[in-house]
Amino acid sequence: MIENSERGITINKTLGWGRLLSLISLVWFGGTTVANLKSLTDNLATAITETRQTVAEDQSIAAQIEARVRALETNASRTDAEFRALRQSLDEVKSAQRETHELLRRIARTPQP
Repeated sequence: MIENSERGITINKTLGWGRLLSLISLVWFGGTTVANLKSLTDNLATAITETRQTVAEDQSIAAQIEARVRALETNASRTDAEFRALRQSLDEVKSAQRETHELLRRIARTPQP
């Protein structure tokens, strides 16, 4: 109970201890909450740093893969060009072979003296 006396405002011992315990509990709760939040913030900062490192590594790996794919595409283009040239050469050989066969048939059909 709070009373106004000649010594000033006084409070009952029970009320005083209750307020003191409430204040101590509030400070303890606030301190633990702040400590937990700091710990969680540190964990989050660590996780963000690790994620950034992982992203940087992934970007590096992606760049390496892209370079390899470009090299393979270039090689495939060269191979395609070589196959086209080879096909053209084979077509020319087939055409020459047909002409030779046609000429041999003509020679075979003509009467021999």
